[in-house]
Amino acid sequence: MIIDGRAIAEEIKQSLKKTLRQVRQACCKQAQGKKLRLDIVWVGDDLASAKYIERKKKFGVDLGIEIIVHKYPADVLEQDLSEEIEKLSRDEKIKGIIIQLPLPKQIDQEKILNLISREKDVDALSEETKVLSPVVGAIKEIFERYNISLKNKKAVVIGQGKLVGRPVAIWLTQEGANVEVVDINTKNSKEKVNQADIIISGAGKPGLITSDQIKDGVVLIDAGTSEQNGRLAGDADPTCALKCSLFTPVPGGIGPLTVAMLFKNLLELNK
Repeated sequence: MIIDGRAIAEEIKQSLKKTLRQVRQACCKQAQGKKLRLDIVWVGDDLASAKYIERKKKFGVDLGIEIIVHKYPADVLEQDLSEEIEKLSRDEKIKGIIIQLPLPKQIDQEKILNLISREKDVDALSEETKVLSPVVGAIKEIFERYNISLKNKKAVVIGQGKLVGRPVAIWLTQEGANVEVVDINTKNSKEKVNQADIIISGAGKPGLITSDQIKDGVVLIDAGTSEQNGRLAGDADPTCALKCSLFTPVPGGIGPLTVAMLFKNLLELNK
């Protein structure tokens, strides 16, 4: 089964619209005309980041949420960026903040992410988050919709990144799966992938997973996005879908759902 992430994201959007209408109707007259505001900090010119930001802007505008993008050059100084983030975090008009990853190498990513107040961290990337990671939320949504059991299943997470690998591995473990995290330095990684019941990949390496590396009936969640010949590509070759019981393509799989979960978090943090 190939998952249509766009269709599920649209369902979530309509549900969020309904929630927002109910909240606005219940508010006092002074508050009814105000919009929630989400600010996005973007450093550099990464193509995948640009496309994700456009999706977020469109989703937010459709919900009636104000989206402000703060664009900085790739050579911005860490001190200058830190000062800007701190200003945004203190601004009471701003209800949510996203730091679009990746950040340039000269920037201490952990330091920047932890400058966001936990009440505005819709991406759940700071040390003390109040909401579920959007990628984890997207995967959870799919698993619940299609009755995917995690208890005692062998799950392999490819990549140890902050956006996908780390939060997904923690969540899978909490849900009772037997989890192994692999990356380029892991011995026998192909054998581990071949034996997995569930594979979740966030490596950002086009074509990393091929159909001959996976077993029949595997659940394969492709959460890796990168640029290939000017287009977005996932970690899994599309032919993998033929062997999977459940498969999320790139584009159109986890990506749209992750965006939906960002805005679900925004509403959750601003009840």
